[in-house]
Amino acid sequence: MSASPAPRTQPAPPPTLTGVLTRHATGPGLQATPVPGLHLYRAGGASEPVHTVYTPSVCLVAQGRKLVQQGETSLTYGPEDLLLVSVSLPLTARILEASPEKPYLALHVDLDPALIAALAVEFPEAAPGGGSQSGLVVTALEPLVQDAVLRLVRLLDRPEHIPALAPLILRELCYLLLVGPEGGRLRAMVQAAGQTGRIARAVERLVREYDRPLRVEQLARDVHMSVSGFHHHFKAVTALSPLQFQKRVRLQEARRLLLGRAVDVTRAGARVGYDSPSQFSREYRRLFGASPREDVARWQANDLPRTPQTR
Repeated sequence: MSASPAPRTQPAPPPTLTGVLTRHATGPGLQATPVPGLHLYRAGGASEPVHTVYTPSVCLVAQGRKLVQQGETSLTYGPEDLLLVSVSLPLTARILEASPEKPYLALHVDLDPALIAALAVEFPEAAPGGGSQSGLVVTALEPLVQDAVLRLVRLLDRPEHIPALAPLILRELCYLLLVGPEGGRLRAMVQAAGQTGRIARAVERLVREYDRPLRVEQLARDVHMSVSGFHHHFKAVTALSPLQFQKRVRLQEARRLLLGRAVDVTRAGARVGYDSPSQFSREYRRLFGASPREDVARWQANDLPRTPQTR
């Protein structure tokens, strides 16, 4: 009598981004990872609006939904989307869908301008041009991009492979973004002689030197643009005027210092470049809906995080 065949074992279900993030994004808030440039985020509920500077990156949501605002533009994205940030921008973000049972799970991958520039030179015919100058866009998440991101995140399960494989996957991801529908934005970002590349350099300088007096004429001259052309292209990329951009960055940094209890209200304005305490308080209220003291008291009363972050 012949033996019965051994029962077939069912193959394990393929890993999903939600599953991998559930394992590794274990605590609330933003967390760095051993993979260079990869950050994870978890939240157990909808959030208050959070004002922060997004650096060049791609952001994916595995579970939940998110709203980001750039000037007067509001963009919502979820698991089927990709958020691309091609220049540093002061944004307002809010988690729309999340619960303790089904938390918001997301990630962002920092973009390396030097790597994108090298790829644009190596594959010039593959990088589309044209399109909007805006530094922020939500687009459909393409399967190849999703697969590359999943493989990058799965390296957290095998950290011994990170040094060898992470640079290869990051290069693949940047290549796929460069040749994808929004590749023109990335190409413009790294073209030093192009208008967007010049604005990107001015933006990085404003972010770095936010506490210094703003001289638009000098800034325009430094990036070899006329003042009128600089204003036009700056607003096309950031949705803000240079002065509005600087105010946003200053006030967001002041709020971070206040909520982190690094300084008191009387010194916060001076730390970020305000000479007038009354002007600082007035503009703080206009952006955040409360005076600095009221804002700090509200966050402390509600036991909210000292350094609000959302991605």
